[in-house]
Amino acid sequence: MRKYEEIWQQVKTTGVCSLIAHPSLHRRIKKAVSKEKCADVAYKLHWDMQDYPQPELVRSVDPSNPNILTFTLTYPVTLGDM
Repeated sequence: MRKYEEIWQQVKTTGVCSLIAHPSLHRRIKKAVSKEKCADVAYKLHWDMQDYPQPELVRSVDPSNPNILTFTLTYPVTLGDM
């Protein structure tokens, strides 16, 4: 298993993953998890066969503790869904 693949797998299955890392490492982790999402061919194929757009990977930092980095999958809402 690649170094950041475990983070992406948890985000993919549960929809959210929080981890503790020094803020100087956040940029590197964000980039690596995004690359894991792009490299996941099965995930891409699954969403290509759906009528819905692919969920976005959102990264956020907890304001009360800047060491906590959270990844979530957000599903875009279109006017047709309402």
